[in-house]
Amino acid sequence: MPSEVTNYFYTIIVMGTIAFMVTGAFNTHAAGLQITAETRELKTLLESVAAEGAELAALTEATGATTKVSMKLPAVIGEKYFWLRLSSDTSGVWIEGAFGTTWTGDSQYAVDIPGIVSASGTYKGGYGTLSLNCTDQGAGPVLTLGRWEDD
Repeated sequence: MPSEVTNYFYTIIVMGTIAFMVTGAFNTHAAGLQITAETRELKTLLESVAAEGAELAALTEATGATTKVSMKLPAVIGEKYFWLRLSSDTSGVWIEGAFGTTWTGDSQYAVDIPGIVSASGTYKGGYGTLSLNCTDQGAGPVLTLGRWEDD
């Protein structure tokens, strides 16, 4: 009879270990899905801002007028703060972004913006409304990124 109790005890230990392993596997898979969704949302956000910037540049170039648009962005993506930065050099203009609270360091993702001569500005997620301002400074459109409240 003592051998039956020992067998039951070992069976319970093995079943508990297997349940723990299966739970861990599901948690890991769910975390992977969340990271993929957050990454996709950040990329979509960058593409949306880049499209608005290209549209503003085309409008400014065609009319010579200063154009401005505001975009309401989420405070966080998933549970992560994010930042956006407009950058330009002799090769072109792009908007870049990453997760975190500061824009020092390297970006994780970037989207090129065609047809703009110069661009600058930053936006930190978590508060405020994004503002894109495009002016014609003679040499071509200049796009500026910031918070609406700052303008």
